Amino acid sequence: MRCDNDWGELKEIIVGTAKGYHFPDYNKSFHSCQFPEYDVRKVPYGTNYPAWVINEQESDLDTLAKILAMQGLIVHRPDITHIHPNNWHNYSPRDCTLIVGDTIIETPSPILNRQHETWGYRKTFASLNERGYKWIKAPTPILFDENFKTDATGVPSLNNEEILFEAANCVRVNDNILFQVSNTGNEKGARWLQDVLGDKYKVHICKNLYSYAHLDSTIIPLREGLVMYNASRVNEDNEPELFKSWDKIWIDECYSSSRKTNLPWGASAWIGMNMLSINPHLAIVDKKQKQIIEKLKKHNIDVIPLELRHDRLLAGGFHCVTLDLIRC
Repeated sequence: MRCDNDWGELKEIIVGTAKGYHFPDYNKSFHSCQFPEYDVRKVPYGTNYPAWVINEQESDLDTLAKILAMQGLIVHRPDITHIHPNNWHNYSPRDCTLIVGDTIIETPSPILNRQHETWGYRKTFASLNERGYKWIKAPTPILFDENFKTDATGVPSLNNEEILFEAANCVRVNDNILFQVSNTGNEKGARWLQDVLGDKYKVHICKNLYSYAHLDSTIIPLREGLVMYNASRVNEDNEPELFKSWDKIWIDECYSSSRKTNLPWGASAWIGMNMLSINPHLAIVDKKQKQIIEKLKKHNIDVIPLELRHDRLLAGGFHCVTLDLIRC
């Protein structure tokens, strides 16, 4: 019972919820990590998303959970009955928990409003712990202002003041972990992860792709020897050494959801690459992404086309809104 990569036979999973998703009150960590290119005055801090947005997204998440259950998976949903008052959301369980082998690692997000996010998954983690998983939590950061810097272009990024990273900065490739240094992860976080995992795993630091956040709309390993790349961020010169010998699928276009509100979008159109592999030959993919679907089929990967109507607004596609617990 373990989970070493993103393509093995999926057996058990968490699907997030849109319930409770809102704009928290302003703080430097949230703005620096989530909306670095927006003027502070253009983000409606301390307000809720429209109810119809939350209801539509929750309906799409319910559909996803049902489809996964129909594939024979055990599906868990967040427990939001005891949520911390500062919590931002429980929409993207992938972001703050990293499952490596048989170990659950609650990661130290650089965002104040994510420090207690894993409370929504604690009952599920306790169940896995009782079944043999180890369970650890990284040191909770204080989030000093000195953690956050602004580069020459005016875009904030992280210093190495504290151990900071989100799980979605990592890509698991069996006994290798690719770690993206970005607005949501620093080198001190990578070193802490290596110390925790020990000699059994190798953490590879990646700094030359793009600076904003996570890796799961940029590099998607599909099975041993086959990887999908975001061609706007990855090229033959900067691709990670881990994948040099693998076959590649290059994606140079993603189709975006239409804008239905004047609220700031939390993700680019590349969130369309954010797919969930059920096994090496079956994946759940945004139904708008025709290029991805066609290229996957050419590599003998069947597709279940679904939608998350507000994936850009709420900054999460099918990989973000799920957390693999067991893969064989």
